[in-house]
Amino acid sequence: MSTTYEYYSRNRRRKHRSLTLNRRDFMRASLVVPAGAALYFGYSALRGNPVRAGIVGTGNEGCQAMIDQSPPGYLKYVAYHDIRPSQIARGRRSFVSLYGPAEGNTVRFFDKYEAMLADPEIEAIVIATPLWTHAKLAIQALKAGKHVFCEKLMAHNITEAKAMVRAADQAGKLLGIGHQRHYSLLYADAVKNIEQGALGEVKFIRAFWHRNNALLDPKTNELRDAWKPTIPTEDEAIRSHVKDWGYDSLEQLVRWRLFDRTGGGLMAELGSHQLDACSIFLGHEHPVAVSGLGGVQFYKDDREAFDHVYCNFEFAGGKVVSYSSINTNQMEGYGEVVMGTRGTMMVLNERDVSIYNESDPKKKERAMAQSAATPTSAADTSNKAIKETTKISKPGEATMYSAASTGGYAAAASKSSEVVSRGYKEELEHFAYCIRHPEEGQKLRCDGRVGLADAVMALAANVAIKKGQRLEFKESWYDPASTDVPDEVPKNLDLARSVPTRQKSLPV
Repeated sequence: MSTTYEYYSRNRRRKHRSLTLNRRDFMRASLVVPAGAALYFGYSALRGNPVRAGIVGTGNEGCQAMIDQSPPGYLKYVAYHDIRPSQIARGRRSFVSLYGPAEGNTVRFFDKYEAMLADPEIEAIVIATPLWTHAKLAIQALKAGKHVFCEKLMAHNITEAKAMVRAADQAGKLLGIGHQRHYSLLYADAVKNIEQGALGEVKFIRAFWHRNNALLDPKTNELRDAWKPTIPTEDEAIRSHVKDWGYDSLEQLVRWRLFDRTGGGLMAELGSHQLDACSIFLGHEHPVAVSGLGGVQFYKDDREAFDHVYCNFEFAGGKVVSYSSINTNQMEGYGEVVMGTRGTMMVLNERDVSIYNESDPKKKERAMAQSAATPTSAADTSNKAIKETTKISKPGEATMYSAASTGGYAAAASKSSEVVSRGYKEELEHFAYCIRHPEEGQKLRCDGRVGLADAVMALAANVAIKKGQRLEFKESWYDPASTDVPDEVPKNLDLARSVPTRQKSLPV
């Protein structure tokens, strides 16, 4: 018998239908231009040369997301920096794969970050380094007159996240944060369904990221996971130098996600994605309070990061967002289940969306009102391509790929999850577009202030989990000019003080 989540979906008793509310909008976008996402998110082809960028950090996120999925027609890497020999070589391979051998080998490697910032050819810096370094690298780049795109979570603590926003404001440069769901057509599709009333009044969201990626080390007989990788042989060459970069050991450098000083745990690395999605679904409403619990409940090693966390966010009007991240069971994978008075929407693994209807006592009344308000147009009844993509699922039928609502993406979606864009390409495209076309006044969908709000939710949850208490939110936490924060103020305030605020001075 199948134990997959698809089996669970197929056997639901509630009526289920595929997404049709805004398929027409997406079909029209895909018929006009191949890059339907660009049209949908308000930008087009770049005028002029691609933005010249340097990237710092060529590990997993740097290579797999920021390089491999980057848009060469909008943003061109001309330089990179890393401190680990294994990642330096990996970065070179990624550039060669992206641009070809001749062009890929011309991307300059800088062994000093400051030297890369001093290069006048570079217009923007992409940051994909360990969390605790984000703020320092971003502020340095902004002060050097570069635009910055920083991977999530934007900073290790809220004090320095606020300093990043102030630095961007004072430099007059763009600060983009890599919460890619803001540029995902799948999530845009899901939000449209909420806005158009498919779910009725949303009262509860269950978000989750569940994994079971334990490996048995054949040499030590120790259970470990992806956050505790084997140290590459070539990186042993820098073991005696890691303290120069602020790390206690080579192990801390390579396995930085496991330690409180260098990482933010499950809430920062995984939970921030789901909290960002829930924020989008709720119209960027700020929570009222958070409570939670967690601990190191499975792995028996020196890690400080919890391997299980659970928390509840309270919102105005009785709305609740529940989040769980566990490392001992991969059932469901990751995603969000949005529950409303008229239906439930499941957004799973950044690939597919389905809606399960609730009984609606006012269904007939709503249908008559909608029919009177929106008469059928000629375009709606005559477009054969649109009509062919509209499919009403049978009760209990397995979910379709919501990417089908973008027309040309449908066939690709049925073959591989890799071709369904998760938003990495689009977020970098729009970042570059805004740099090249400032006269249009376009705003990044996830700029420093949006990223700050996500950081507040994730890091406040960490406080509530570790202290085992209910924590009430304050609006001052979201204000870059305020020193009020829910988490611990860093002992060294030199970085935050380097970007002063006119309203308040930082505590001594």
